[in-house]
Amino acid sequence: MNDPAALYALLPEVALAISVLVIITVDLFLPRERKWLLTPLTVAGLAATALAIGAVWTTPPSGALAGGVYTVDRLALVLKLAAVGIGVLTTLFAPGYLVVRRLPLGEFNAILLFSTLGIFVLASSADLITLFLGLELMVMPAYLLAAFHKTDRFSNEGGLKYFLLGSFASAILLFGIAWTYGLTGSTVFTEIAEVFSGGLMNGAVLVAIGFLTVGATFKAAAVPFHFWTPDAYQGAPTPITGFLSVGPKLGAFALLLRLFGEALGPLRTDWLDVFVVLAVVTMTFGNVVALTQTNVKRMLAYSSIAHTGYILAGLAAFAAATDPKVATEAIEAVVFYLVGYSVMNIAAFAVVGMLQRDVRRYGGLGSFAGLAGRQPALAAAMTVLLLSLTGIPPTVGFFAKLYVLLTSVDAGLAWLAVAIALNAALAAFYYLRVVVYMYMRDPEAEPADVERSGVGRLALGLSVAGVLLLGIFPGILLGWLPA
Repeated sequence: MNDPAALYALLPEVALAISVLVIITVDLFLPRERKWLLTPLTVAGLAATALAIGAVWTTPPSGALAGGVYTVDRLALVLKLAAVGIGVLTTLFAPGYLVVRRLPLGEFNAILLFSTLGIFVLASSADLITLFLGLELMVMPAYLLAAFHKTDRFSNEGGLKYFLLGSFASAILLFGIAWTYGLTGSTVFTEIAEVFSGGLMNGAVLVAIGFLTVGATFKAAAVPFHFWTPDAYQGAPTPITGFLSVGPKLGAFALLLRLFGEALGPLRTDWLDVFVVLAVVTMTFGNVVALTQTNVKRMLAYSSIAHTGYILAGLAAFAAATDPKVATEAIEAVVFYLVGYSVMNIAAFAVVGMLQRDVRRYGGLGSFAGLAGRQPALAAAMTVLLLSLTGIPPTVGFFAKLYVLLTSVDAGLAWLAVAIALNAALAAFYYLRVVVYMYMRDPEAEPADVERSGVGRLALGLSVAGVLLLGIFPGILLGWLPA
């Protein structure tokens, strides 16, 4: 750092790193019967991190740090705050599920925060090497989380598949990084953008873009690089699945926004068509396959792929926009969708986890039959979340889809907006099928007990309130998004 005063911009990262060290240390000395204290301790660490983000927000640094490889702007701070929110919800949802299965809470919280720290680095990356380091810091803990239930063969299988395919994708991304460096002589985004400002030079640039696109969209679980998703999501402990479905996705789109929005921004007309095709194929494939699933956990996994397609549509709108105002709105739509989707999807997976008190049950549709009669509040909460995932007002899911759709039209991609609307209608069939089971089907002969953790229910209540609040007053979040 040339300017020691700029070190304060790294306060959130420092606060989060200290939290990890404190949790690991305290976990060593806490007796088994007091391990529950690790949950409030982790939440306190994340709250301190959020306060640090607020402090930096008031006076963000004027330029990139460390010779231009790390940037702390308003976009990075919003993404970091969203990552903190994901971390808090995951921390609160997890104990009820993990304790029943005798899974270690301290290790879980520490690994979760390591992955969150990776998202922080990705959100602030302004250099290819920093970006790659942040990506690995995010996904390495995610591999561990996917296989966290070591005595469960499905968790091991999902974690192994995620690790092998993830490593393959990282290698491809690294090829793209090396190729880009060879073409431009730099790894700093601003310098790469300057070289590419003259437009597409030759086929070698296309090869670099191809490698970078494959590596980056794999991390976002876009079709056809999604094969790891259903098995990893289904095998992982359910609260962890909730995190995997939103945390790494937030990091992956931070990567896409930084890499394609800044370094490859001058070439956006050249990668536009690829992202349009990826968006349409991803949302359609995810919805069609989700429609055939009878396991709710697996259905949510495939629907997560579909939501990746919606968010990619926002990125395509950014690439197609000729008006700077529309391009800015497209970025806002992507960030708004990421935040809204994170809240509603992580809570939906948490409800599935609450119905898996019996470790032999794996979240089939039958688990939801007659839930409204047994647990009316839980059924009502799940209904709100499913309506939001469908995109029905007044929920955040409705406004997120509407915002992406409108920016697509403004960017001249009207037919992409039509594809979004048709896919939203298709998704209604499988989301509302769960609601039908909860309210119109008789319960199983011996339904499993429902988790009654007060902490989990508090987190669920906060999530539902957030889904409705952001749906009714979207300006609360939009006002925070950087222009």
